[in-house]
Amino acid sequence: MLVLSRLQDSLRQILSPPGLHTAVLLTPSGQLVSFASYESRCKDEIRVIAGLSGEVWQETQEQGSGMVDSELGRIVVLPVDEAPELLPMPLPDDYQPLMLLVLNSTDAVEWDDLQTKGKALASQIAKPLSKFRQHLVVHKPLPLLASPSAVTSPARAR
Repeated sequence: MLVLSRLQDSLRQILSPPGLHTAVLLTPSGQLVSFASYESRCKDEIRVIAGLSGEVWQETQEQGSGMVDSELGRIVVLPVDEAPELLPMPLPDDYQPLMLLVLNSTDAVEWDDLQTKGKALASQIAKPLSKFRQHLVVHKPLPLLASPSAVTSPARAR
């Protein structure tokens, strides 16, 4: 059984306020699964982060992760998936990770620190989540129409 309180505890443990203040777990299609936030953020802001993260992932998934500066701070999007040796090879064209982990911080946190912390947490929660792969229908989402986002800064996605 998937225990959301344990997932939320794992997300909460990675936070190091005030720098790294929000961690979000969502499906590759952008559905919010769980989140933890140091600041008492309204759920609408979490949904904005989830939506923006879905766009960033679609644009950068070939690189294995996505990073963007936004009005909400730095956002890193990382796949949560089984160990590479357990994945089917070659990967099907529509293959998607189990989940996406999103970390949101202030500009004071270095990109490398966000990546390192995120990868550690992603590998920690991947094993229990991988038990549910057969229950999760994970298809590659359709490409989004090009539209300017009100929350992104002019900085390009990295």
